[in-house]
Amino acid sequence: MKVSTKARIATAALVELGAHRATHPARLADIATRLDVSLSHLEHLFALLRRHELVEGFRGPGGGYVLARAARDISVGDIVYCVDQLDSQSASEREAALAAPGGQVWEQLRTQAMDYLDTVSLQQLIDSSRLRGASADPAPQLV
Repeated sequence: MKVSTKARIATAALVELGAHRATHPARLADIATRLDVSLSHLEHLFALLRRHELVEGFRGPGGGYVLARAARDISVGDIVYCVDQLDSQSASEREAALAAPGGQVWEQLRTQAMDYLDTVSLQQLIDSSRLRGASADPAPQLV
């Protein structure tokens, strides 16, 4: 299973948010600069993250984003699901995919990969990032 660039950037941004701005809101412009990504792309991702209640946004002076819950309570699977909308297939599309040659194998692989990502917490990535001293890595290695 290939993790999309959107999921990698969203994960890296949440690692930044959790690692560096735990006490006050972080500005997306600062995160975009540290990760060397487009601010508009990050704004789009954070709209999805906010809609799925992974982050909270605050307006005005001193505004920005914070994690909506503890980093240990957010899994990488939550982030991937949020930005990639993995279960957005209709029932008929899913049935057709399963009926295709090898369809059940690919579905089992997707399920096992998501099950694994659900076991990796954002806090684990933050801790790993701190140990490496690698806050500038825009794409943390998931597997």
